[in-house]
Amino acid sequence: KMVLLDEHIVEDPDFQHVRKTALKDATDLACAEVMHTTNRYWWRLVGRRYDVQSWAPDARNHFDIKEAIHPKFTRKFPNSLRHGEKWVSDVLQNKLPLILPGVTLYMLPNDQSDEPYTTLAGWIENAKSDSLSTHTLKEVVIWQHPPAIMIYNVKEYGRRHLRVLEYTSDMSLCLHEVSGDPYPDRVGGILALSAGIPMTTLSPAPSLLITRALNSELGTQTLLPSRFLAGRLPTALIEKYTFWQSEDDNVIGYENMPMEEVVDDDIEGDSKQTDDVPSTRLKITLAKAANFDKSGFCNSSAEALVQRIPVMSSKQETEKRDPNRPLLTLLNVLCAPPSSLLKRVGLLLSRLDNLSHVLVWSKQDVKSAHSAASIDLIELPRVNLSFVAKTITKVDGRTEHRLYSNDYDGLYISTSTESREIAESLLGTISHFIVLQNADNDLFVLIPGCALPRRLHIDGTHLSVQVILDRRNHEWIDNIGEVRCYLYPVHNSRSFLTTPSLASSMYLMVMYFITGAYRDVFKMVESCVSEELSPEEQQIFNQLEFLGNDYHPDAHACRLKLSVVTVGLGGDAMKCPWSVAEEMEQYVKKHPYVSSACRLSTEEELLLLGLCKPQMGSRLSLALINRQAFVGAVTSLSSLPPDKSLSVKLGMEKPPTITNFDGTDDSTIFNNPKKTMISSKLFGAAYSRPEDENVAYGGVRALEFINSALTSGIEVASAKYGFPLIYDLLTSTVGFKLHPNDRTHNWGRLLFRLLPPADFMSQSAEMSVLRIMSENPAVASHPNVPKFHIDSGMSKLKGVFSGKDAVSRLLSELGEFFAKDGVRKMVATPVFHPESPYRNTMVLDRPESYSQHRLWVVPRISDYSESKFHLDIQNCASVNIPVKQLHAFASKPLAPIKIENYVSFLSRAQLQLPAVSGAVPFDLGSERAVQTHCSQATINRIS
Repeated sequence: KMVLLDEHIVEDPDFQHVRKTALKDATDLACAEVMHTTNRYWWRLVGRRYDVQSWAPDARNHFDIKEAIHPKFTRKFPNSLRHGEKWVSDVLQNKLPLILPGVTLYMLPNDQSDEPYTTLAGWIENAKSDSLSTHTLKEVVIWQHPPAIMIYNVKEYGRRHLRVLEYTSDMSLCLHEVSGDPYPDRVGGILALSAGIPMTTLSPAPSLLITRALNSELGTQTLLPSRFLAGRLPTALIEKYTFWQSEDDNVIGYENMPMEEVVDDDIEGDSKQTDDVPSTRLKITLAKAANFDKSGFCNSSAEALVQRIPVMSSKQETEKRDPNRPLLTLLNVLCAPPSSLLKRVGLLLSRLDNLSHVLVWSKQDVKSAHSAASIDLIELPRVNLSFVAKTITKVDGRTEHRLYSNDYDGLYISTSTESREIAESLLGTISHFIVLQNADNDLFVLIPGCALPRRLHIDGTHLSVQVILDRRNHEWIDNIGEVRCYLYPVHNSRSFLTTPSLASSMYLMVMYFITGAYRDVFKMVESCVSEELSPEEQQIFNQLEFLGNDYHPDAHACRLKLSVVTVGLGGDAMKCPWSVAEEMEQYVKKHPYVSSACRLSTEEELLLLGLCKPQMGSRLSLALINRQAFVGAVTSLSSLPPDKSLSVKLGMEKPPTITNFDGTDDSTIFNNPKKTMISSKLFGAAYSRPEDENVAYGGVRALEFINSALTSGIEVASAKYGFPLIYDLLTSTVGFKLHPNDRTHNWGRLLFRLLPPADFMSQSAEMSVLRIMSENPAVASHPNVPKFHIDSGMSKLKGVFSGKDAVSRLLSELGEFFAKDGVRKMVATPVFHPESPYRNTMVLDRPESYSQHRLWVVPRISDYSESKFHLDIQNCASVNIPVKQLHAFASKPLAPIKIENYVSFLSRAQLQLPAVSGAVPFDLGSERAVQTHCSQATINRIS
């Protein structure tokens, strides 16, 4: 009986590829039932040689089945680790509670000391649900060189158990790019980008198996969904091929043909079919281990030999080898020994792209996974790069193996330490690059442009200059085009890079900005301007918007410099994503801290100040108004006579009211000792002296006491933290200490100055005493100084109303104490500190040297038409350059070789040419481009 294939199966993601390729010409799919069991429906597509098996969810709880986890995982981690296996705990032990909390992992029993990786397994508990499955099996793969962690879920699929990659600690080293936004993390002391969620769990779910029988030679093949190969094969291959597993468990990958090349059989006139297009096959041959698993949980182990076979046709039923193209074997960078050439080359190229998109091939006849192989071809498909190995015989007869670029003629990867150090000195902390070299020893820096750069955002306590590279942003990559790398020639002086295009200049400028190389940004700004930007250039320019949280003084200068050079472009061309007024205000505040290489000239500042517009309903900030007046005055200093000065009027906000603690002198205890504060008497009667065990020995108790005092507030009229406590501290009656070397008197002075203005501005005997004791430690420590005596019982309140309370008695005793001649002479009059008056006028004199106006020194050449330049030869004394050579360098660099003996200088008259006119022979006034900063500078030079 034939029926239409169920819509749920047709819409299943695993069925979509077959639907779009082999079944692309069918509108409806007829099928016949082959078998129907309790857990499986099996249909055969009529006339299509394809079968579909729909499996119900597995109702068993795998956690209760002993064979579900590999029986060799017997060693509990981290118990019984051998000395050489310490690398496993170094990578995993601190991370395990964070990525797999509550999970117990088990290791293999054999020694893992020298293995490139090791695998651990354990169960993670599922969230409570109606499902019978209580746990999910996790497999954790730990890589040794470099350290990295990959975590897989073991998923049931058609009653087979396959691995699905869920998490990687380092995207650049993982063979698959895990979905989700990457985030920075540190594993084994190395900061990298992690991706995925390690603690995900699985619930039983239905699965769909697709099989086919194209011919008897291939037998029955089962579609292997790409998610089960993630982390086992590079993503570049998984995206390019569709994989089918044969009955012998070997896998064949068939190259996916582009949709535009798929030709319908019913269309006449098209002579070239898709099957006639040359293609490749990816053959994965498994070398199975002896431990064959019969439990049905797929615990057998095997090693794979991955080979790319060129074929004449993409027709999947046949395989006709192409003799003109070589068979290539894929080499595994991760499993290579740490010091091997393969490992070093692979990690070098991981600077350009993640290892998931770095394919290293060998042309040798490789028989097994452990056979020796040469590196013959390297492909980086996402960045459109490839390298081929060549052996070069040098002049001295030595041979050298090099990796030549197929995209940049004559350039090969430079592996010398010197070339790398030169590039690092020019690029600073930019790390995603390689150095290329040619036969003339010219150096070139290659940076991938398809990596979207961002700055790592942290908690905000300090600025991060760590770069995050998003290599899988499809919109960013699509805007770049075919050439996805920027090649920067290194000048022969090895002192700077050459930027061959606007896009390469802008990308390098953004990278410098992200890494905090503001001086390089400032130098490059003028070469990063255009009236029209391509999509590639526009998306690079847009990244500046994400650097607005950079408040470094030089960062403000760089943004303002970019605003200067884009003036006059008009429209939305290079519209800077920041407010000029806000940036200018920050620049003015931080001007003393702006480095000399990033300072704006007076002309640029005036231009920017003219662009500052107040916001709606407000006026321009006073800082900018004053800056404009000040800069305008500075520009006129050069024409000022030496004996004259210039006054600049500055606006001034209403000064805040400040109550000066030291602005008054209180001698009430001498003049009128009976002038007291009734509130201090009342709360003084309630005062209870703190116990020594709580305050005198430091520690947590003393810290809690002072914290409570600061939180509650210090007031004279306070029973606990008022006049009596401060007096006891000043006279060392209370031995308060946080540190063993603390002086109690200093704590009394500190708390005294925390009194509110209402207390310390009032003239009273209490305040007068505290001021004298605070400023005169010798008086406070006098052996006869009166102490504060606390009353007991009902006598406290009775004494307040009869004038015999503890505070009154103390003040009376202090009056007699200060009346003594010896004591009165010890009291020093406190120094009066008046407030500084506000200035609203600044007087400027003409500077005699630049050192008087250091902040205005801008080390840039503003006029290239000068015939003479001044060179300070004093700063070159340590270099040991002869003075004659310095003069020659400043005038005619070739003068020492007596160039006049070889070259004759002829005037225009001697050449019978007319004199050069001083007028510009063209008018550009009507052109919009003339209004830009660079155009104006050019016209000024030639006119």
